[in-house]
Amino acid sequence: MEAFFTEWVRQEESLLSSLLAAILSDDHADQSRLVSLAVAHIESYYLHKSRLAEQDVVHAFYPRYFTPFERTFLWLGGFKPSLAFKFIPPPSSDAITRLRRSILAEEREMSKQMASLQERLAARELLEAIRTSDHRNGDNSMERAATEVGDGLRELLVSADRLRLCTLRGIMEALEPADVAMFVANAMKFHLNIRRFGLQCDNRGD
Repeated sequence: MEAFFTEWVRQEESLLSSLLAAILSDDHADQSRLVSLAVAHIESYYLHKSRLAEQDVVHAFYPRYFTPFERTFLWLGGFKPSLAFKFIPPPSSDAITRLRRSILAEEREMSKQMASLQERLAARELLEAIRTSDHRNGDNSMERAATEVGDGLRELLVSADRLRLCTLRGIMEALEPADVAMFVANAMKFHLNIRRFGLQCDNRGD
């Protein structure tokens, strides 16, 4: 996953550069093409992460391929979906306002579900058991508990990633076509800036 993510970020940088050039030249056809590529690029990341979660759900929730600074933004294995609303060019429409309320409500519900799972994850032994569980039904009560909580984490991660994608698509549908490219570019710039700053901190030993 680390190698995939490094290449994925490199491709994101290339996409952003092309999209900014299309915005600058006011090339709407190229903007639309690049926005579609950017969305497909994001979807590919969530696909790979879902495969990782099948093997190691704890790693998927707390990615080791993120820098410590990037991990400060984590909410259920990624950025909060509602963060995307900060990248919308002003002014916001009524449709955007309604969507934001809906997304915030879903975030709150998922946070409650995570809090319930965290109570069961409090024991270090259970956390380690989840990492090493082969999901077979055994007689050991710790193994059974690990399988149950691990499955709960996977389901929650899938729901969180689905909400992130739904938020992205919902915002794009609610925006005027001229604003969609700038929204996507703003979101990518934010992510890449967070990534670069995290790597700089690591290199300085902060």
